[in-house]
Amino acid sequence: MEKPSGQVPSHLRAPHGAASVHLDTLRGIAAVGVCLSHLRDFFFVDYPQVPHHNPLIGAAYMASGLGHEWVIVFFVLSGYLVGGSVLRSIALDRWSWREYLLNRMTRLYTVLVPALVLGAVLDLSGIHFFGSSGIYGGNAHTHGLNFAVGSRLSSAILLGNYAYLQGIYVPTFGSNAPLWSLANEFWYYMAFPCLAGAFWPRLSVSRRLLNLLLLVALVAFMRPEIALAGLTWLMGVAIHFIPRMPADNVLLRRSTMVAAITACGVTLAWCKLSHNFDPDYLIGLVFAGLIYVILSCSRTAMPRAYNWLAHALSRPSYTLYLVHVPFLVFISAYLEQRWMPTAQHFLAGAAIFLLVMMYAQAVWFLFENRTEAIRAKIKPLVLRRKTEGARTPTHV
Repeated sequence: MEKPSGQVPSHLRAPHGAASVHLDTLRGIAAVGVCLSHLRDFFFVDYPQVPHHNPLIGAAYMASGLGHEWVIVFFVLSGYLVGGSVLRSIALDRWSWREYLLNRMTRLYTVLVPALVLGAVLDLSGIHFFGSSGIYGGNAHTHGLNFAVGSRLSSAILLGNYAYLQGIYVPTFGSNAPLWSLANEFWYYMAFPCLAGAFWPRLSVSRRLLNLLLLVALVAFMRPEIALAGLTWLMGVAIHFIPRMPADNVLLRRSTMVAAITACGVTLAWCKLSHNFDPDYLIGLVFAGLIYVILSCSRTAMPRAYNWLAHALSRPSYTLYLVHVPFLVFISAYLEQRWMPTAQHFLAGAAIFLLVMMYAQAVWFLFENRTEAIRAKIKPLVLRRKTEGARTPTHV
């Protein structure tokens, strides 16, 4: 049976209710996890340098050392959410490259433009006040910053990062090494509509072939590791095509959720401890499973406090990801030391984390918070020709 006109197929519907809240929580935890990973790297000695190991310190180091793993979770979430929006537009015969690019570009650039400027200000100020022999010279023995920051502050690298060419033709800008994943995201945004169009049965063979050729060109343009990492993004897309499991029993739903969350925790720990293989695909698969379980089993309204926390964590997550490293590097250069994991130093680390969150919240309020307003102002200019053309009947 065909779907009624204008109705999205059930498997492509956007998440709502408790499922949407849980996905917000997951996105917020991932952003905070990346931030904590860099905070621990910049301010605390490596675990082998700790003279006295105990389970509590080991657990703290494990939980705060999953930055790359949380980025993979971002890819899966993005594939599910952004890829799902593409599939819904196609299913409703409302696909428009103009509208899609408008939504993606305003979403990305509203934060990226100020984030790179603010990062440059912090990096240049840090080099001016603290010199380039310490962390700004890549000499602080950290894992996330092992290069000279000054060599990455040129206008060419800045423009390359604005064009999402970091990791392809230019390095990441300044101290902001996490920007590598933003280039991945952008090119997945560009490639996936071509992939979907190549298999879109309502298109003519010639247009499907054109989409396939564009897809091949985009994949060839990316570095092989960027293209291969896109498989984790596609795991998020694949969730839309798996029938939801029947989970009418409350106990079954809750036990399945607990099992999925436990599987994710065990997988993160095992992948962190194992160095014999690339864990990205396993992490992507397990977290795609978690999202699937959330969509299938989240049918009970969440408490108001949980809803508020999920929203508070997820709302500035993109901004937090883009702005936290230059801020942490500046503070690290000021302190000029990495600490032992004592109670006093953990409290100092918590204070720094709160400062970073406040900084990210301020940047969010000034910029990302205005994404919809900026989009509304640009939309008539971008879509005017399409709208005017729609007013005049044409015959094909």
